[in-house]
Amino acid sequence: MKKIVSLALSAAIVFLTAMPSPASAATTYKLGDVDNDTQITALDLAAVRQHILGKKTLTGEAFKAADVNANGEIEALDLAELKKFLLGMITKFSGEEQQQPSGVGITWMDGNTLYPVGVNYAWYNWSYEFSDNNWTSNFTRIKSDLDTMSTKGIHSLRWWVFPDLAYGPLWSGANEGSLCTGLPAKWVDHMKETCDYAYSKGIKIYWTITSFDCARADDSVDHDDIIDNPTVLQSFLDNAMKPILQTLGTHPGVLGWDIINEPEWIINKEDNGEPNNKGESFPLSAMRNYIKTTCEFIHQYAKQPVSFGSANMKWLGAQYDLWDGLGLDFYDFHWYDWATPYFNPVTTPASSLKLDKPVIIGEMMPDTQGSSLKMTHKQVLDAIYKNGYAGYMLWSWNDGAFDCKPYVGNNFIDFAAEHPDVVK
Repeated sequence: MKKIVSLALSAAIVFLTAMPSPASAATTYKLGDVDNDTQITALDLAAVRQHILGKKTLTGEAFKAADVNANGEIEALDLAELKKFLLGMITKFSGEEQQQPSGVGITWMDGNTLYPVGVNYAWYNWSYEFSDNNWTSNFTRIKSDLDTMSTKGIHSLRWWVFPDLAYGPLWSGANEGSLCTGLPAKWVDHMKETCDYAYSKGIKIYWTITSFDCARADDSVDHDDIIDNPTVLQSFLDNAMKPILQTLGTHPGVLGWDIINEPEWIINKEDNGEPNNKGESFPLSAMRNYIKTTCEFIHQYAKQPVSFGSANMKWLGAQYDLWDGLGLDFYDFHWYDWATPYFNPVTTPASSLKLDKPVIIGEMMPDTQGSSLKMTHKQVLDAIYKNGYAGYMLWSWNDGAFDCKPYVGNNFIDFAAEHPDVVK
């Protein structure tokens, strides 16, 4: 992310100028936690008793939290159930089944439903990630990181492959019109070695093929015409993607395929994009054709699901609907705090986006407690799960400026313990 922070920030500024009027923020609630202090204690029991006796009136989120059987009333049955919970006679409330949808997640290649919970790994070696140069030492570092992730309840990892199409793959020349000729030596071998080790640690990788960075004007190479030149795109698919897909297309350590990261930053303004003015931008029709063609190609060789990473839910139905009808298996948008007042999944049900497939949050701000949300990642996970979102991945494990490691804690472990059927 280091190379694109300035782009992301400038894009955010442009983005905000076109925002709709902000919706009012709302808190989330947990059944039994009436006073919203993240714990269920005798104080919550006392509040329910006072409400039943008419000495105190619970409203809003406190009312919903007190109604532990979720029948729309606070009554003696709720009080009795709360007592049993505090005494350890029960471990969950009867209202939890009504409160949370069953089986929320994406459909993976074996037909099972998965709820991706994890982080972005992004890169350590921009464009050189799976180069054979220094691979032994690089893989030692990768394995060490995967070991640590596995102890933090991380089951999914979003990882960029060709962020700006520079070193990898190989090209016949440096400029537009050049054709892709293949991959650097052992590139696929190293990707497979990484998938093998990740899977052994209970982690599946969500491979991000490229990014809006491919259109930057400050690069010494220019291959962004994979987006609008069918011949160049086909050479990339045949000579770079096909060998990867043939090797990893049924690998149990692959979660899915992300075609491009945040394309809205290089889509023309007249098409409701927010071009970052750092390079070329494209008509929406060209980007849609690129995503659709790539999606169809991946489906020929891979059984895992396919998506791409939208820069914000603004473009996935909250304000504009740019990406339907492309054959994607799920949708993915990113969420940083500058967008929270306008596009907040905690207060916006996924169903309101009217998408035809599940939607995950593929990048999430690392410090949610220090953000305007003032919530832990577990609280955000509980809220978005209830709202029908299908996954949650933090930015980023290895970004010095936006490092999520201090904020992971036991949030993912606790969430997985409550949803072992889909977090795996």
